[in-house]
Amino acid sequence: MVNGIDSKILTPMKLIHFSDTHLGFSDYSKIDPSTGINQREQDFYNAWQAVIHAILEIKPDVVLHAGDLFHTTRPTNRAIAVAMEGIQQISDAGIPLVLISGNHSTPKIKATGSIFEAISLFPNVYAAFSSRYEKFSIRELDVHCVPHCALTEELEQAFANIQLAGTAQHNVLLTHGAWTGTREFSMGEFNEQYIPHPELQTGSAFDYIALGHYHKHIAIEKHIVYAGSTERTSFNEAGYTSGFMYVDLSESSFQYIPIPSRPMIKLPPLDCTDLTVADIFTRLEKMATSDLEQSLVSVELNNINHDTLIAIDWRQIDQMFSHVFYLEKVVRQRFGKAEHAISTSMDSLPVEFERYMERLELGDLDKTRLKSLGLAYFADALEI
Repeated sequence: MVNGIDSKILTPMKLIHFSDTHLGFSDYSKIDPSTGINQREQDFYNAWQAVIHAILEIKPDVVLHAGDLFHTTRPTNRAIAVAMEGIQQISDAGIPLVLISGNHSTPKIKATGSIFEAISLFPNVYAAFSSRYEKFSIRELDVHCVPHCALTEELEQAFANIQLAGTAQHNVLLTHGAWTGTREFSMGEFNEQYIPHPELQTGSAFDYIALGHYHKHIAIEKHIVYAGSTERTSFNEAGYTSGFMYVDLSESSFQYIPIPSRPMIKLPPLDCTDLTVADIFTRLEKMATSDLEQSLVSVELNNINHDTLIAIDWRQIDQMFSHVFYLEKVVRQRFGKAEHAISTSMDSLPVEFERYMERLELGDLDKTRLKSLGLAYFADALEI
């Protein structure tokens, strides 16, 4: 039985649920030789296109995107073009697409407008982005949408406004935020909103709750699921898979389908207590295996003493790992017998600048433009 209806007479309803595509994300100043754009940016486009391809092959009844379509509130022209192309393909196939805005793609100042205003003009596309509850009825399915809300009061009101009419065969909730029900799943971002257990909050039972925001695939309950992101934005996500959910509501079937993505690997931490520079290099050489080819790799040197640290030639370590796509070097230095340690990631100035810019919250300022200007200044300075 689903909503009191015998599942044998339910109209088939198959969904694809994906999230956190973060189109426009870029990092590490490496260029894709085939496209001429930042390679990490291209990785995110490739992941998006992999899901679009799966949608066109599977031909679900409805597609759900649970937020953070773009990495910023003011996406670049290229990110918009890639998104529009995929949305156009879904629309042309006659497959309804429901999207909500996430915290990365919701402007802090409402007067600036939203890119979702343009996206919602496509046929078969339904977008909720106005910090309020909206319901879209698509054949026998009601999709109840609570996008990211700038204010906690707006979020509380959005959940309070949810009503299940009782006429739909299937009811799905689509929302974005940090789960705070039976367990907590937070990204630690300053502007994230916290979602209480929606069924306890509303007193309503949903056939499926499609969550976005947390980048790891997690089934909180069988029918309450974070699809996870389609690519990884930081080494905090090392070991996470990338993919989407394929859901058959009439059969109460919930399947996670992985997609290819660039490997992100944190190597086992190296305890450098009493190790010489030669010892450290010997152990790192053993770690730099061929299976790390074109992977994002993090090495961690723990408990290193100051004299050893300043004697290390970092170029030699880079050479050992020259076959990887990018090498993050994390150092934790111990001072005397104190337990206190410091942690740093060491890389070139342009890479550190890009990483710093990604962490900044600049409101509605054009972060991409500022980053481009800064990198241009670094390029000029390094040529002098």
